[in-house]
Amino acid sequence: MRRRLDPSLIDWEGEPFEIDDVNRPHLFSHEHDGEQDLDDILENDRFLTEAGPDKGDADWIMVGQPEGEPPLAVPLAPSRYGNARQARPIGIYPASGEVLKEYLAWRRRKR
Repeated sequence: MRRRLDPSLIDWEGEPFEIDDVNRPHLFSHEHDGEQDLDDILENDRFLTEAGPDKGDADWIMVGQPEGEPPLAVPLAPSRYGNARQARPIGIYPASGEVLKEYLAWRRRKR
């Protein structure tokens, strides 16, 4: 049985993301989005929501809005190497649908 990613264990202030040659291409497969956007999302309002069953290995979707860009969604999976302090980003793309609605509602409530 696969162990679900626990976001409370992630080292959000240190090295929260596991990036290697396997997932790096997926972080650059959508227009100009990439690794730097992960840092930008962390520096701004990041929001986590549970990933639906259609998201493959992802347990969570991290959403945030880097300055000057639309909100971006990042599916997060558990570390391939068993490191509970890191999440494995398996893509990055403009947020849409229910995930975008949840993020925008969360931001409105924060104000």
